Amino acid sequence: MSVDKAVAAWRDILGDTAVSADATAPELRPRTTSVSPHRQLVAVLRPSTAEQVIEVVRVAREQRVPLYPVSTGRNWGLGSRLPVRPGGALLDLSGLARIRAVDERGRYAIVEPGVSQAQLADHLRRHAPGLVPNVTGSTPNSSILGNLLERGTGFRRHRAEEVRGLEVVLGTGELIRTGLWAGEGDRQLHHYRHGLGPGLDQLFVQSGLGVVTAAVVDLVPVREELRLLMFSLSEPALPQVIDTVGELFTGDVLRSIVHIFNNKRIGSMSDSDEVPLWTGVVAVDGVAEQVAAVVPLVAERLTGAGAQVRVVDAEEAAADHDPLISAMFDVHAGRPSTAFLEGLHRAMGHEPPADLDALDETDIGYLACMPVVAVDGAAVTALIARVEAVCGRHGVAPALAVNPTGADYAEVVINLYFDRTDEAQTAAAHACNAELHERLYADGFRFYRVGIDAMDFVTHQDTAPWGAIGLIKQALDPDGVIAPGRYHRIDA
Repeated sequence: MSVDKAVAAWRDILGDTAVSADATAPELRPRTTSVSPHRQLVAVLRPSTAEQVIEVVRVAREQRVPLYPVSTGRNWGLGSRLPVRPGGALLDLSGLARIRAVDERGRYAIVEPGVSQAQLADHLRRHAPGLVPNVTGSTPNSSILGNLLERGTGFRRHRAEEVRGLEVVLGTGELIRTGLWAGEGDRQLHHYRHGLGPGLDQLFVQSGLGVVTAAVVDLVPVREELRLLMFSLSEPALPQVIDTVGELFTGDVLRSIVHIFNNKRIGSMSDSDEVPLWTGVVAVDGVAEQVAAVVPLVAERLTGAGAQVRVVDAEEAAADHDPLISAMFDVHAGRPSTAFLEGLHRAMGHEPPADLDALDETDIGYLACMPVVAVDGAAVTALIARVEAVCGRHGVAPALAVNPTGADYAEVVINLYFDRTDEAQTAAAHACNAELHERLYADGFRFYRVGIDAMDFVTHQDTAPWGAIGLIKQALDPDGVIAPGRYHRIDA
């Protein structure tokens, strides 16, 4: 491996200002809100086109210097911008920030890695007002593509299910396009997401098999009516509410993801002094007659399961003094909100700063454990009991969200907040997070997303056919230069 030769070649390709290789520069030693152990970086590279990425990968192969691609680097709680393994160059793709196309009739956009939630939402508001993005509760400046490739989830649906095609630079240096994008044509509307032959899109989700430089993603049509059902419940009612939600999905009554938060998670976002133990929210939208029929049915079923239900429309959300209500309505309507990030600061006793995106530079510590569980009240109850027992042993109060995405599974987000200036709190949070992964796995639960510190543990369990993934890695990235250790096993 010749780092010096690689850096010199990258400077020729990108220009001096787009390459940082000074070992003393702060960007080569990035701080993380998760306080993960530092992984050495040899350079930070900032290309602005897919063509430059091809050339960067060529040099990485020739000089055997690994690349770790990030979009905007806001993978908070899971490692932020840090790679899984040390010794590589950070490939910062935030400069690829074009919205290449929006097709209003086809309901899709073609976006590059640097395109943020706010950027796409603003573009659609001005140029295609009948469409909105499926947004998350993260910062408005987080990457659409970065979250998708981590198999993230928006408030309306799962982002990885929104892919209609990807543009990828493989570890061989070849640029490919998947789906019907593979063959451009006058009638190409990305209307058939599968393409012809083996489907390749999901190979590049949660993987180190290539560098994704653009994606064709679904957009959400603006419906005639939108209502939120906000519901609160006590701990004993949670299993029945979960089972009821599953039944409503099975009966095709609900089609939007349900989010159920514990008081630690929701309390930071609300200005109420009386926060219930569990708070849920789900959107119902469609034509007016459809919404008028579905909302009372869902409210009745949730009430029968032991929840207290409030129906919120746009006018009520705008007038409500509680920022939680307006923020929830905004994100379900496709409008990114800063309320959730502001709430994190308040939960830690800080006033939200002017630059909310500088979370990695604050004193706030933040780790995440993300198991998946069946939409089954007993299974969810067992998981929560295990989480609370583990966290109790470490003196950490978990901020929990249980998010049924449909009739089959719920994604669970376990956030651990701590003061990074307190060594004892930091050590306790890390020990707690490690034990959560180990104990939940031993109990039969699995994970839908993991951070850099849990990657080695997970990839040495039977959670995926890691041997077969290794064979694919050898074919598409024969020199192993794309994100070593990211969702594939490395045996040292």
